[in-house]
Amino acid sequence: MKKLKKTFRLFCLVLFLLLAVTGVAITGAGPTQSKNRDRIMDNETLIEMVEEKSKEDDEEKP
Repeated sequence: MKKLKKTFRLFCLVLFLLLAVTGVAITGAGPTQSKNRDRIMDNETLIEMVEEKSKEDDEEKP
């Protein structure tokens, strides 16, 4: 019984390894980091915010 369990575990391990290799082969390798890290770090969105003038601001200024 112990030998059967060992054989079954080995079979499952080999099966999972084959499934993993097949998945990598189909989808390709995972994405890698770009060599130009400055482009990634400086990717901020720059916007200008328009402030509305209120009536109080117009009255205070002569």
